[in-house]
Amino acid sequence: MASAAFQSPSHQSAAQLDACSDPISSIRINHLAKVPVFPKSGINTIVRVLYASIDPIDYKLLSIPWPVPRLVVGSSPIIPGTSFVGRVCKTTHPGLEVGDVVWGKHTAATKFGTCASFTIINGDQGIVKIPEGWTRGRGIDEFAGAGVVALTALQTLQAGDLPHRTSDGQATGGKVFINGGSGGVGTFTVQMAKHCFDCAKVVVSCSGANADFVKSLGADEVVDYRSCGDEGVSGWLTEWSRRTGEVFDVIIDNVGSDPNIYWQCHHYLKASGGRYVQVGGGMDFGSFALLAKKMLWPSVIGGGKRKFQFLATETKQEDLRLIGRWMAESKIKTVIEDHNRFGLADVGEAYMKLQSGRIKGKIIIQINADHE
Repeated sequence: MASAAFQSPSHQSAAQLDACSDPISSIRINHLAKVPVFPKSGINTIVRVLYASIDPIDYKLLSIPWPVPRLVVGSSPIIPGTSFVGRVCKTTHPGLEVGDVVWGKHTAATKFGTCASFTIINGDQGIVKIPEGWTRGRGIDEFAGAGVVALTALQTLQAGDLPHRTSDGQATGGKVFINGGSGGVGTFTVQMAKHCFDCAKVVVSCSGANADFVKSLGADEVVDYRSCGDEGVSGWLTEWSRRTGEVFDVIIDNVGSDPNIYWQCHHYLKASGGRYVQVGGGMDFGSFALLAKKMLWPSVIGGGKRKFQFLATETKQEDLRLIGRWMAESKIKTVIEDHNRFGLADVGEAYMKLQSGRIKGKIIIQINADHE
């Protein structure tokens, strides 16, 4: 266990926003923001943030009507951001020392997020060291982009209980359909399915413009959701199954906006052991009602005919370490396009771009890169 004589500054630079109907419009930079107080007990770590990444949950949660944001996150102003890579400044974590380069994510919603000079990580599950063998040829900002989305991708594939084996070097694993393959979660899900879970068939939906990009990550087939006609993606999948004679072992829905993909999945998801795992979706009343319908409506009166699961990502140290090892082995990577890198002063612009939905991979916020 390490605990250094770190003198917490009286203030820090941080992005801040408010809980309201449009949180992004309230974003501003405060150079006199409060620094999180180090607790007197428990396992805690203050990290000087080098890079952070942003996720839709950062603003979606705060747009839910009062009092939900106040009860879950705390009072405004709130510092957004969940994932990070940085250096340990002070810690009571038994496996860390001051100066260690670490990465991970907050284990729960907090008003002291990662788009700030410092953040505090409570407990031991949401923070691990950069893995040994990490090449300096790849930037450590990849780890900032991996926290939330790589954990989500891994756990959806684990929930699918996919066959996982190889024979004579050939993949003989399961067949998976991934709805939404070009965003943060999707890019990791595609890579893990093909290169870590040895899936024999990876079929992915995305826009036609991103088809070659998603294939480069490991997709075997791509469906352009914009060109599926009146029957949509579910119609394409039904025809695919009829044409190939195959069905999927698991469907992973990173979008959650097309209910017919689930209602019709008995045409292309296997009956015995087939699983439909959803992680994406809105946070409005209509989205919650649809989710409840999928989970609770019995098949005998018109509900879904395959097992449905909505997955809430759980922060696990062992999963972070596994992801880090796969990254060090170059099995997976964080997709970061140059125009998706922003400084702290441009966090508002970054969130507006994220909200547009036209993002490949992850958006990265540079905080204290000069301390790298």
